[in-house]
Amino acid sequence: MDDNKELKNREEIDREKAEETSPAKSGSGKHYLTGKEVREIAKANAKEMRRFEKAKRRRVPESEYLTEMKDDGNILEIENLHSFFFTDQGVVKAVNGVTFSIPLNSTVGVVGESGCGKSVTSMSVMRLLQGPTGQIVEGSIRFKANDFKRDEKGNFIPVYEKDENGNVIQEPVLNKDGTQKLDKDGKPITKPKQLKDSSGIGVYEKEEKVFDIAKMPIKDMYKIRGRQMAMVFQEPMTSLNPVFTIGNQLDEVTLLHIPGATRSLAKERSIKMLDMVGIAMPERVYAAYPHELSGGMRQRVMIAMALAGEPRLIIADEPTTALDVTIQAQILELFNELKTRINGSILLITHDLGVIAEMADYVVVMYAGRIIEQGTASEIFHHPMHPYTQGLQKSKPTMKSNEEKLFNIPGNVPNPINMPDYCYFKERCDKCIGKCSGEYPHMVQVSPTHFVACHLYDSKED
Repeated sequence: MDDNKELKNREEIDREKAEETSPAKSGSGKHYLTGKEVREIAKANAKEMRRFEKAKRRRVPESEYLTEMKDDGNILEIENLHSFFFTDQGVVKAVNGVTFSIPLNSTVGVVGESGCGKSVTSMSVMRLLQGPTGQIVEGSIRFKANDFKRDEKGNFIPVYEKDENGNVIQEPVLNKDGTQKLDKDGKPITKPKQLKDSSGIGVYEKEEKVFDIAKMPIKDMYKIRGRQMAMVFQEPMTSLNPVFTIGNQLDEVTLLHIPGATRSLAKERSIKMLDMVGIAMPERVYAAYPHELSGGMRQRVMIAMALAGEPRLIIADEPTTALDVTIQAQILELFNELKTRINGSILLITHDLGVIAEMADYVVVMYAGRIIEQGTASEIFHHPMHPYTQGLQKSKPTMKSNEEKLFNIPGNVPNPINMPDYCYFKERCDKCIGKCSGEYPHMVQVSPTHFVACHLYDSKED
């Protein structure tokens, strides 16, 4: 409670500083921060950043960040997420109270203008915010993981093959030369035969656990990131290491996250993943360097790398932006196939409404760090309710349009350091009413799956 109070006080100071230095509040037209003010803000922010960084490095038992899902049909639940960046000019509220869920075996699309908080939301889920300036300040990120069971010593528990009677099958223990190992009495030594998957890798017992990612220490996050959830970044050339071959980088995922994997099995698995994502001659690509591949092939490699750990959730952050139209269609078709193949879910982040219409089951529309509308893809595209969502629809070029100029939403996004108390879209909206100058609109439910944050629909809740 004291931490939250201190954070609110910090926000009030930033707001007061911004108001004091704005042209509207200053008779001299001052629109900058003095050196003294910058130092005061930097000092206060440094204290906050040290507190959050210390929390990241703490050592706590697993029970501290274990939780339960509110809806067992979801794989991810984000609730009241606040992710801020502490700068010398003030606190940038990049994600400011975001709440949505990702159901099992579904694709959720997040759409909005550049700078609306889409990528920061995904980075928060992966705990990849650039510290110490970027921090998750408040909220919960509940993730349903299929984690390995461990014994009292912390070791993974193997699954053994059994015969028709339910007895564990024994196999001989071999020497390095391949001969059977004997004990001191000359009797053959045996061991339980471990069950193996289709890749020849040993199977271990698993159990379902729900982690609150926002509360996890960074060290514990390593057991989830890359294996339970994986990310496909926007630009594959900057995500792949240019000095290592594709094979080396793919093998690393298997060796890190799959217990008992050997280098030969990792190579076999990597080639299989390359083949799965539609790459011709996977053996040649396995031995190639990133610069030797085209943009589309590099993106397929990134998808193969994401799949190598057998994740339950794939986060795709604008995966087709750097590709041409033909390759875009192939990548999107690949994602649709993979969703059913891996029996998992996809969080798709993009500003392309066409991609959302083709891929998503549910759509979340973000503006200035908040969700302003969410619902099924059909509801968002056929019955958009928020003026911002309607503006996004109008700005999309179509073959039927007779207008000489594309529609654009007038005005600019408000300063994220000094956000207003009223609706963030008010200054750009052509449907303003008296309530829009009041408090920020709360989320109104207009159908079982459709929600909108707009004063135009307040009466529908009453």
